[in-house]
Amino acid sequence: MGSPSADTVIFDLDGVLLRGDAFGLFMRRVGFAGARLPLAVVLLLLLAPVIAVPAFRPRAARWMSRIGLVGRSAGHLEAELGRFGADLGAEPGRIIAPGVRMIRAHLAAGDRVIVVTACEHTLARALLDAIGLAEVELVASHIRGPKLIVHNHGATKMVQLAAQGVTPPWRVAYSDSLSDLPLLGGAEQAVLVNANARQAARARRLLGARLRTVTWRCDVPSQGQNASGPVD
Repeated sequence: MGSPSADTVIFDLDGVLLRGDAFGLFMRRVGFAGARLPLAVVLLLLLAPVIAVPAFRPRAARWMSRIGLVGRSAGHLEAELGRFGADLGAEPGRIIAPGVRMIRAHLAAGDRVIVVTACEHTLARALLDAIGLAEVELVASHIRGPKLIVHNHGATKMVQLAAQGVTPPWRVAYSDSLSDLPLLGGAEQAVLVNANARQAARARRLLGARLRTVTWRCDVPSQGQNASGPVD
């Protein structure tokens, strides 16, 4: 990755390009499949008090992923993640078409697009490749075997971008989550996707006139503000 520039545009993955949580889907369908399913139920019950506190959810997610992936070799796990990402990209009703079109519009306009996500890198890369976004740069979480090495969530996204030489301000940032307020705050224009009224109000208090909201669906695009082309 090169130095930051005024034409850099940042996209989240889950909730912006994909309906649902890609790595969460992997854990439910693969990590805790079969004989591990009862273990997942027990863990969810035990961790329920932790999950109820937003600040502790990333830590609970790390515990769940490590336990669900234990026993798999690094090579086997990487292959599973790659296959799952490719399959997810082809799953009906899973891809948020307006988000993908927006990325393509930004690319066509000459913008540099980076997907910055808490999803695991191999899975996210396979998903992006499967939906025709192989040229898009990616900054994601990393695992080594069952161990989560980097959880690219919240303010960590800013750290990871800076480590790649990308620092604010970037021109536009798209996210569906208030955990990305640091990312949105680094943008000249912040776009909140599919936000409810409470989320939008909180973000607007912090971001002011820089904030725009859009409504994007998986099937027929729902026209929100500037949902049909790059944000100026």
